[in-house]
Amino acid sequence: MNVNYAFFERIDGPYSAFKDKLIQFGVKIYTIDDFKNIFDLNIEIKKSGGSDFQGIDLVVLELNTANQRLEENYILNSIEEWKISAIYSCVKNYRNSVIVLDPDDFDKIIESLEECGDITLQDRRMLSLKALYRVLRYTSLIHKEMSELFASEKFETLILEEKTPLRYGENPQQLAYLSKIAKTKAFFDILDEDTLFTLSYNNIIDIYTALSLLRYLDYRFAVRVHHGVIAEVKRSNFNFKDSRGVLAANFLSKELLKGLDGNDLDIVILPDFPDYPDLKIKKFIKIKEIPNLEIEKEYRFLEGNFLVQTPDDLLNMRFLSDEFDVQYKFVNLIVALSKSMACCIFKDYEMISLGSGQAEQIEALEVALMKAKKYPSSLDGAICAFDGPIRDLKIPDLIIGSGIKTVIEPGGVKEDKNIRKKLEENGIELVFSGRRRYKI
Repeated sequence: MNVNYAFFERIDGPYSAFKDKLIQFGVKIYTIDDFKNIFDLNIEIKKSGGSDFQGIDLVVLELNTANQRLEENYILNSIEEWKISAIYSCVKNYRNSVIVLDPDDFDKIIESLEECGDITLQDRRMLSLKALYRVLRYTSLIHKEMSELFASEKFETLILEEKTPLRYGENPQQLAYLSKIAKTKAFFDILDEDTLFTLSYNNIIDIYTALSLLRYLDYRFAVRVHHGVIAEVKRSNFNFKDSRGVLAANFLSKELLKGLDGNDLDIVILPDFPDYPDLKIKKFIKIKEIPNLEIEKEYRFLEGNFLVQTPDDLLNMRFLSDEFDVQYKFVNLIVALSKSMACCIFKDYEMISLGSGQAEQIEALEVALMKAKKYPSSLDGAICAFDGPIRDLKIPDLIIGSGIKTVIEPGGVKEDKNIRKKLEENGIELVFSGRRRYKI
């Protein structure tokens, strides 16, 4: 195994520097201009490894993975079949002919040549696998574009790209890693691989839940999430002593920093300001901004099946009410991002309590009211929101007399009239959001 002859599709930018270094090792460089028929490249690749030391030993290509127009001729003409053919020829002859599709691999190849005068067999294998993955992704993207063009999604293909391994899964004995749909922007692109590697499966879920809620809150809030459950949403009265889980805030203040004294939080996420005092926390993460991606589809994996749906629009919530309190939006966001059934009690820009994950709506309310007893003041004037329409006439009975002033729920069921009558007779406003937001 050695490198005597290399083919370069491009010789500009980083390709030029790589080409010049190979020339220093005595490698002869060929380009497209050296072939009357570019498919003859396959013949030269197959010669590599012969006794006469002829043939192309290294092939450097670039796969175009982004079409700009959704037109049949444009898409078909953009398919460079000679490249796919050359890649397969290299993979088939990987021991003698190296295929390179990623400029990030240039330095590794030069280091290998400097150390041993050749590219190691393991590197050749890994580069072949990487090339096959690129071809798979390339084919999938072309298929996706043609599916859109031909109005067919029957054979939609998802290609997952592993981003980084995680510290462990839901439990320490489980392996886990973070992946994303190939060639797409993803939420956790905000964190580098070194940071992600130190996180667990549950850390990832808690961080996502906390930041997802923060991204929709227009005011300065601190959100704490533990085991996937929203535990606190505060604008003041910060006291996180002995608290667990992930805390994320979209602002920084002396009051907030003081509230972090004596905490037992797993992770604290704060804005990327230049200087911070010495925070005594297990893990501290700075972020510049919370991503707000335009996601076309949501996927949920169920042992070989995927449930697919378009995402809900949490930004543009409307409430059927004569008066609008911005807190309606905040409390509705909390139940929308909580496990159903969900019931949240909110007052003075702070989450008082949350009942979620119960089988019945009335049980969620009972949990929320029970947790609210720990709140230092009364619930007078509080807002109570549900993620689903109220059907149980016992629910107003629990709310009446609690101090709750406003109830928010989707409505749209036959019980609406009776629920409204019972609440309004007792001075409680009923506001319809018009959309249920179950999250299982």
